[in-house]
Amino acid sequence: MTTLATVRANLKTAITSNSNYSVVDFGAEIITTPSIMIAAGNPWLEPVTIGNNKAWRVNYILELVVAPNSNPGALTQLETMVAAVLPLIPQSWQIQNVSSPRISQANTNDVYLVEISITTIYNP
Repeated sequence: MTTLATVRANLKTAITSNSNYSVVDFGAEIITTPSIMIAAGNPWLEPVTIGNNKAWRVNYILELVVAPNSNPGALTQLETMVAAVLPLIPQSWQIQNVSSPRISQANTNDVYLVEISITTIYNP
């Protein structure tokens, strides 16, 4: 039986096996930059019926995070990360969209981030 933890772990492995980025698949207490966080999307789960089987569309967000030390440098770093990560997303996933870069706060520190919304079918 496949669990959501397995779905996240497989996605994490696909990204970390082919890049040098730190990837966490849980809410990290301390965020190091540059890194990628796998977070639940909204909605997280959507029911899907395939034949007689009930399946779920599971939505996740990849948050690509860099330090905002220099906005031009941070933007270039995010663009490089996006270009490196998009091809690493497994073919069984669909890329929904990539957000515009923005400054956000994590652990009382400002970070510069981009969100990549992705989805796949989950069969429990």
